[in-house]
Amino acid sequence: MLSKNFVPLLFGSKLLGFAFLLLLLFTGGAGTLALAQDIEISGKVIDDATMEPVPFANIFLQNTTIGTVTDMDGNFYLKTGRLADSIGVSSVGYAKRFKYLGTSSPQNIVFRIVREDIVMQEFTIVAGENPADIMMRKIIAQKKEHSIEKNENYQFEVYNKIEVDVTDLNPKITTRKVMKPFSFIFDNVDSLSEEKPFLPIFITESLSDFYYSKDPKLTKEVIKASKISGVENESVTQFLGNMYQKIDIYEDWMPVMGKNFPSPISDQALFYYKYSLIDSSIIDNHWSYHLTFKPRREQGTAFTGDFWVCDTVFALRRINMHVDGKNVNINFIEKLNIYQEFTETQDNIWALVKDKLVVDFIASDKAPGVIGRKSTYFKNFVFNSAHTQKILENKEDIVVSENVFDKPEEFWQTARHDSLSANEKAIYAMIDTIKNLPIARTYINIVTTIVSGYKVWGPVEIGPYFSMVSADEVEGLRLRLGGRTSNDFSTRIMLSGYGAYGLKDNRFKYGADALLILNRKPWQTLYAGYKNDLDIQSNSAEEFGQDNLLAGLYRRKVPQKLTNIKSAELSYARDWKRGLSNKITLNHRILQPQFDFYFLDEVNPLTPPDSTITTSEIQFNTRFAFKEKFVSGKFTRISLGSDYPIVNFTYTLGVKGILNSEFNYHRLDLSVYDWFYVGPMGYTSYQFTAGKIFGKLPFLLLENFPGNETFFYNRYSFNRMNEYEFTADTYASLLLTHHFDGIFFNRVPLLRKLKLRELITAKVAVGSLSEENRNANYDSSGAYKNFGDLFAKWNLPDWQLQTPSIQKPYVEVGVGIENILRIFRIDAVWRLTYNDKPGRVGIRTGMQLVF
Repeated sequence: MLSKNFVPLLFGSKLLGFAFLLLLLFTGGAGTLALAQDIEISGKVIDDATMEPVPFANIFLQNTTIGTVTDMDGNFYLKTGRLADSIGVSSVGYAKRFKYLGTSSPQNIVFRIVREDIVMQEFTIVAGENPADIMMRKIIAQKKEHSIEKNENYQFEVYNKIEVDVTDLNPKITTRKVMKPFSFIFDNVDSLSEEKPFLPIFITESLSDFYYSKDPKLTKEVIKASKISGVENESVTQFLGNMYQKIDIYEDWMPVMGKNFPSPISDQALFYYKYSLIDSSIIDNHWSYHLTFKPRREQGTAFTGDFWVCDTVFALRRINMHVDGKNVNINFIEKLNIYQEFTETQDNIWALVKDKLVVDFIASDKAPGVIGRKSTYFKNFVFNSAHTQKILENKEDIVVSENVFDKPEEFWQTARHDSLSANEKAIYAMIDTIKNLPIARTYINIVTTIVSGYKVWGPVEIGPYFSMVSADEVEGLRLRLGGRTSNDFSTRIMLSGYGAYGLKDNRFKYGADALLILNRKPWQTLYAGYKNDLDIQSNSAEEFGQDNLLAGLYRRKVPQKLTNIKSAELSYARDWKRGLSNKITLNHRILQPQFDFYFLDEVNPLTPPDSTITTSEIQFNTRFAFKEKFVSGKFTRISLGSDYPIVNFTYTLGVKGILNSEFNYHRLDLSVYDWFYVGPMGYTSYQFTAGKIFGKLPFLLLENFPGNETFFYNRYSFNRMNEYEFTADTYASLLLTHHFDGIFFNRVPLLRKLKLRELITAKVAVGSLSEENRNANYDSSGAYKNFGDLFAKWNLPDWQLQTPSIQKPYVEVGVGIENILRIFRIDAVWRLTYNDKPGRVGIRTGMQLVF
């Protein structure tokens, strides 16, 4: 209790009395202050990931009933005579946020709020169906009616912006010695983010015109301008337009970052999602409903989010959805956000006008995180135009205009559909500054050496380092030194060569070649090369090279069948249009097997059989990969694949009598490769090959089904078959792999968090060997099965079976677990036929990096 003398003492002083009055005002009631003058508060609420406005978010003064809601553009305004110490915002699907509120007026406050999982309260519907489910059925039934593809043709202009930001910048990282030369870049950190500041480090922009026709179904994109911080590569530009990483909400399934997600408005949406109807409002003269959705099954590959849909026509207006990397079997991603906005461009035709994809990659204790942002804007729609149809007559689907990189900043200021922020503008200058730092070039060279295997020394590159030391049964320890010319020497011609020495066979091996780039658009090359070296004739596409260090370390203990190859090659390759290419090759080879090998070209030989093979070949190859995409360097191209089957056809003509060549023959080879999603069950890949050889040949020139003699899994080989185990002159094979992507392990609580994934494989080889080739190659069923006396006469080993022909289908199957610790894979492979040898089951391991 206060002393009875306290109040008279206090109010005896006007100053103390005034102070006491302020104290009562600031501490009374619920902590609010009644003001003699109203204050005005305005601001905006935006999504922290997509930077899009959040409509109808609740704005409120803490511990009061005073508040308002944001409009369709995320803006709010509040005028009050009562003030709290903080102002907050809440919205369905977002975490609450608060900010300190001062006493000044007016005030402008920007909230950047973060997505969180939607918690739907459980309730019981006494009669009837969930209103949200009823509405979803109407949306699904009418969704095709709103597609712009109902038109005969259309075109629009598209502006695309891709930005890469660094987040979670630990002070220990920014203060490291290696980062001191780059300390200036941290001045560009955007600290407005509610969740975590970020540093923009890379940006690209492109402007293009997109064309479409329904019948015939054709698409074309003409990229008119491109601006890439630090890079001017035309092949990269093709991935910056509208066609790359396109997400179509109206399709039943949406591939995103290598995962197949069910669309929230797919025909089977009610099977994958739970919906709730939470609000309605008039938006642009349309009564619209607000729905939220979340996956029905925990750890399911599905989105969480919300969307607005128009009444009566049930057309989608805008959708905002995300995936939390902790809840979905996806690697390296902390969160993925998608925002799309539609507008009515024709009567009942709703077109996509804004599309945003934001991917937040996981940070670690030793490395910062990364955020990738793709923002795409569409405008200037034209429908059913004869001009559009005429442009599509030129069927090249992606065209990069001349001088695409030469647009001035004045052009971009008017061409952009959305302006750049101050941080984004600073990226271009920052990258140019970094490129000119000597220490930056040093770091780039170190990374390039690690990735490429070559160390650059001015006009020369030394390497590859992973082939400098290796080992095999014939050579023992093998030492190799190689090199090639760098881009400083020339960007049109590359010369390369190497020398190697085996400490066991005491022989020197070598090789040299030259690659000339005749044209880059279309791609045309001329190649010439010669080598005298040991190798395996049947190396498959993914196997380590014979002189790779890992090939020796992880090889199984089986006899190696190496061949000394003297080979001279001349080839010309040309692309005719995107996806179609030809190659013609002239090849002369002398093969000297380093194992017991004999070939009888006559039925009654008078001299010992020869063990050396000489051939001269002309080879014609046609490759068709519809809409295949490449990233091109100065001398090489990396294929990013195609959405369609890739077909290869090769015809080989062997000609006798050229440079002592010994054989006339014809060979036809066909291969088809493809992969495809299987709805929610993951994806399947396959490779089919078939061929026919006409002529009597040594088995080294026949089809020797690719085996795998290492402990690493090889997807292009038979992993329980050895090299040269089966041969054929009429042949076919099918290699199948299905990845379940964790659909079963995700249902087991203890395994769910490990993000393991299941897969199965099946591989089949069939074929036959003609009688003349069985005889010439000492097949046990051939004419020479009783010629033991000739072998003794010529002091040759008693040969039982040189290499067997394939009499019945060879079959192997396997089961595997991938994504172990995000990188490893282990397979158990069973050999179902030809089980006369021990070791029916084998374990293979592998490594891969996938999302």
